[in-house]
This record gives sequence, C-alpha cells and structure tokens, in this order.
Amino acid sequence: MLRPSIALGLAIPCVLLLAGACGGSSSAGPSKSGPRDGDAGGTQSGLSSGLPCDVDKILADNCRSCHAAPPQFGSPMPLLTWDQLQAPAATDPSKKVYELVAARIADEAKPMPPVPNARLSEANRQAIADWVASGAPRGPETCGNTTTTRPDGVSCTPSLSLAPESEWEMPEDAGDEYVCWGVDLSQEQAAHITAFVPVIDNTEITHHIVLYEAPSKVSGVPTPCSAGSAVTWRMVLGWAPGVKPLELPPEAGFPISTDPAKPTHYVAQMHYSNPQKLKGKKDKSRIDLCTSAPRQYEADVMAFGSQDFTIPAAPGQGGQYSIDCALTVPSAFANLHLFAAMPHMHKIGVAMSTTLTPKDGGPEVDLGTMPLYSFDAQAWLPINATTKSGDVIRTKCSWTNNTGEPVRFGEKTADEMCYSFTMYYPRIKSSIWSWAAPASGPPIGATCK
Repeated sequence: MLRPSIALGLAIPCVLLLAGACGGSSSAGPSKSGPRDGDAGGTQSGLSSGLPCDVDKILADNCRSCHAAPPQFGSPMPLLTWDQLQAPAATDPSKKVYELVAARIADEAKPMPPVPNARLSEANRQAIADWVASGAPRGPETCGNTTTTRPDGVSCTPSLSLAPESEWEMPEDAGDEYVCWGVDLSQEQAAHITAFVPVIDNTEITHHIVLYEAPSKVSGVPTPCSAGSAVTWRMVLGWAPGVKPLELPPEAGFPISTDPAKPTHYVAQMHYSNPQKLKGKKDKSRIDLCTSAPRQYEADVMAFGSQDFTIPAAPGQGGQYSIDCALTVPSAFANLHLFAAMPHMHKIGVAMSTTLTPKDGGPEVDLGTMPLYSFDAQAWLPINATTKSGDVIRTKCSWTNNTGEPVRFGEKTADEMCYSFTMYYPRIKSSIWSWAAPASGPPIGATCK
C-alpha cells in the first residue's frame, strides 16, 4: 500500500488560485519582493525586554509571530516588553495586558495561541500563571530571546504566482472586512500543482485566507463579500498565521486545465482585521505555486458531513447541539488514499471530528479532529488512510447556538455548515460524481442523527 505523506504542519503559533486569462493576474515566476509570513520578529538579541527570561521565551516562542512590533495579522497589541504587558488592555482598559494574556492562555473555549495551533505545555502555562500571581514583576536579566521566523518549508521552487488585479485598501474604521477576488486557471502544457506557498503582502491587517473552487466567476478586483461561502463552492485551501505552505505527496498533484475555454475558477476569500484603526493600509497578498509534469495520480477534494440539518434555538445538554453522520463506504469509494482534512463550519461551530472505522475491525483512524473549532483559524490537518468497501466514515459537528433563532445549513454567514473537506487521490472521474456527494444524504451520502 502506498503511504502518502504531506508537508502541511503548523509552525510558530499565533492565531488561491491559479494562472489564468480572467479575474486575477499571474506570472511565469514568483516575485522575490514582499514580506513573507513570519518576517515579523520579537525583541532584538542583547536588548532587555524587562521580562523574566522564562516568560520572555514563552512569549517569543508562542506569541510574537502575531504580537510583534508592529502587531501582525490583526493582533491588537505587541507583547515584546514588560512595559507593554503593564499597559491597559485595548479590549478591557480596567485590566492590564498581562492579566488578559493569562486569562486567554487558560481559556478552554477560546485559548491562545488559537486553534489549530497546539496549546502551551502545562509547564509553560504554569510559569505564566505563577508570574501573574506574583504581580508580574520585572526581570533583571538580558535574555536575548528572539522570535523564530517561519521558512517557506517546501522542497520545490515556485514557478507560477497568483495575485488579484489590484490592491485592497482597508478602511480605517472597518474593524473586520471579508474581501473576495477570483481567477481562472489554464495552461498550454499538461502539469500538476504540487505546492501552494502563501506570500502575505501586509502582515498588519491580513488575518486569514480561504480558497474555493467555484462554478461561476467572481471579479478579479478585490470586493467586499460575505464571511460565508456559496453552497456550490468547494474549499481547496486555508491559511492562517502559523500555518505552513501546503506541499502534496510526491505521487499526486492537482491537474491544471489545458483548455482555455474551460478553465477552473478559484475564489480567494480574504479576512482583514484592523483593530488598531490603522490608516492607509493596503494589501495584495498572493499565492506562489510549485508545478511539475503530471504525477502518477490526480488529487482532488471531497466533503464528508451533512447538507441537511437545523440547529434549534434552544440547544440541548451542555448548551450544544450535535449531529452524527455515518457513511458506509461503497465500492465506488474504495481504494482512495486520504491525505489531508479541513473541518469547516461557520461562526457558531465549536467542535468537529471525522473518523474511519475499518470493516475488518481494525483500530479507528482519525480523519481530522478539531475539539476547539474556530472559523477564523481553518487549516489542513495531515491524515493517512485508505478506504475499503464497507468501512464506516463518521463525521460529528457541534454548535453552540446563542442567536435566539434556529440556524440552518446554508451559505450565508448567519447560516451553518458541516463539511470535512478531504484531499484524496486518485481523483474520481465519474460524470455523476460530485465533490459533495458524501455529505448529500441517502442513498449516496451519509445518514445523520
């Protein structure tokens, strides 16, 4: 059995799209200019932050990729010095920054660093708690801790670059904005996309990016759009601070259309955040692409979960409402290699998991679990499984509905979704196949309860 590998793990915590004739713009090679994700740093080596060295190192290793100077990716403040942590908090001036840092680190529902990044170790959490309990004293040492930058982390050299037609300028008083732009993809020669490398132009306001494949075109000029997505859009990629570039297994790649009359259309949804009310901030982030000659297998994306549910206004036990959807793998889905998963819900989603239970009674296989789901921190999770006829794939979605109204499946921000987008190969090429078939309900898709 082939054992797929994928380079898409998480780097330092803090928390698309291809060449075409219409929509966005592309070039034969990526530009060497512009900051990349991770260029922001912490305090300079040899300069005192005023913090105890153990506290300084925890913040440098886990927080300063976002909480830098200036703050990056929509963060509200830097966390570089003792003076900065003693300042009144922007979100609650009655408290100091260090008090809210400790509270968010300990928060089980909305922790910092945010998901999908790992929680701080127990030792590091205790070190922060002890420092805060002692009054957050100044440290006398010069520590020299610096924030480690994130390399591109791919083994290939990008050969194509995708960008919107123009810059987006963030309104000073907008707070948060969702902005979409589209691009067509076609190439003269058959080729596969083997890696996606985000290049973040303005790290002060870019919060996250989601890429969809869409059946109809969206303008290449950045335009305000819904935070949700059309039900016909298929999620392809997600980026948030701390997420590395996506490199596919060496035996698989995404095919590039060779028919300019039938290009694949992609929609990039940008989330910008400007809590500091910065003026005149512009962004033209792009995605660099590695390509190669066609590989052994074509990769594709499908979705497990459900398209048919209503979340009641009064949630059940524990304030949550959940659905549990089981799909028995038919022979048509057998021998598919699953190598990455991206759980996807909207704003009130709190937890999601997908598992595979082998028909032969072997151990259960995790196909993507986010026990603390966040709409603003979606990313691909590495998985490794091969389907067999009779296996059971089960997806569970949980929501906390505090809206006072029932919430149904749909594309609007106020609607909800329950999709576990899953990358796999070889691509299913049946004319009656749909990427959403596993989530479409009986007789083809899952049965939910």
